Amino acid sequence: MRHFEMDKLKSQGGSVGQSKYHESAIKQVCGSANFADDNPEPQGCLHAYPVLAPVASGFIKSIDTTKAEALTGVKRIFGADDVPGKLDIGPVFPGDILLTNHEVQYHGQPVLVVVADSHETARRAARLVVIECEQTSPILDIKEAIDKQHWVRPPHSLNRGDSANAIKSAAHQLKGEINIGGQEHFYLEGQIALSQPDQDGGMHIQCSTQHPTEVQHLIAKILNKPFSFVTVETRRMGGAFGGKETQGAPWACLAALATYFLGCAVKLRLARSDDFKLTGKRHPFYNQYHVGFDENGLIEGADITVNGFCGYSPDLSDAIVDRAMFHADNAYYYPAARIQGNRCKVNTVSHTAFRGFGGPQGMIMGELIMDDIAAKLGKDPLEIRKLNLYRPGRDITPYHQTVEQHILKDMITQLELSGDYWSRKQHIKQF
Repeated sequence: MRHFEMDKLKSQGGSVGQSKYHESAIKQVCGSANFADDNPEPQGCLHAYPVLAPVASGFIKSIDTTKAEALTGVKRIFGADDVPGKLDIGPVFPGDILLTNHEVQYHGQPVLVVVADSHETARRAARLVVIECEQTSPILDIKEAIDKQHWVRPPHSLNRGDSANAIKSAAHQLKGEINIGGQEHFYLEGQIALSQPDQDGGMHIQCSTQHPTEVQHLIAKILNKPFSFVTVETRRMGGAFGGKETQGAPWACLAALATYFLGCAVKLRLARSDDFKLTGKRHPFYNQYHVGFDENGLIEGADITVNGFCGYSPDLSDAIVDRAMFHADNAYYYPAARIQGNRCKVNTVSHTAFRGFGGPQGMIMGELIMDDIAAKLGKDPLEIRKLNLYRPGRDITPYHQTVEQHILKDMITQLELSGDYWSRKQHIKQF
């Protein structure tokens, strides 16, 4: 049956409009697709596991590895001082630390990596390491970070017109805020990497990453080697959704560090519970608005602040908060606008890319404003939305781009009619 299906797949044409399988579909449906953990382990393969900091904020006073080193099967324990190159693995801006030997900035931050003859032994040994810390008070609340201007990257704003005067002179004003939670990526295949020496004196890495080139570059940097020293292979991923764009790299780097010193294959696979602790989520946001509008609900001025809950380091937060800013208008025209973006530093794991990349957290602001204006004026939210849509003459975004295609009003009107919106709403009201 499988051979028949493969022949069928190969015989499919490339014509537009024809349904086609994707490249791995048959293998995945049949269960024969190999992911990183399915591949045979090389002979003599060792296993690595990180040792995690016990506090959310503080400074390391002492580390006792005696019990871990005494465990049968433990080969070696590596720390920050063993890294021959750079410790910083920030993808764009500095601040993402591979292993810390001094300051702890979030609970579970990797301090050491244990290498042993099995995954279970390495994980058990990692838990036997005793780390004593001088604790400091962590910042865990985004409002505290805002009050203290605690940023991972500098704030900036988009400005067009005089929003303060436009709001002040409007017939009506409204203020509002919203808290938007993050989500766990929950990919089926967790974070994993297998590192081994290649035949040319370099290193070959198999890992689950959305960005093989970045992993290659970061491994080369931590080992102080040229990029050509490292080859990274990603055959397929069992899900990622942004969670392996930057945050697949640390585990590949740690496996590579062990291979570099031990000269053999080393595999690092995070247990799911630790994957949850050690990898960032979709950025939570705390957003605020102040708008002015006329008697009909037409917006005249808007002042919006989007506050990204970024975690301890920049990771990709600068661009994610930027995108939230770019989408804070969604489909609506603000004649005068100020949109501020804050990248808030808090003592948690660093949040990262997630489908939408900040867009949803910004778009919801436009929709919240429309609903609140409608409630204030006692009007239907659909009326307020249609009134404020971009249209000719009202077509410049807060970032000074001209919107050239005005199709939303026609689309919404068509849906309004085909969905029998007003009649159904009346029936609901009567019910």
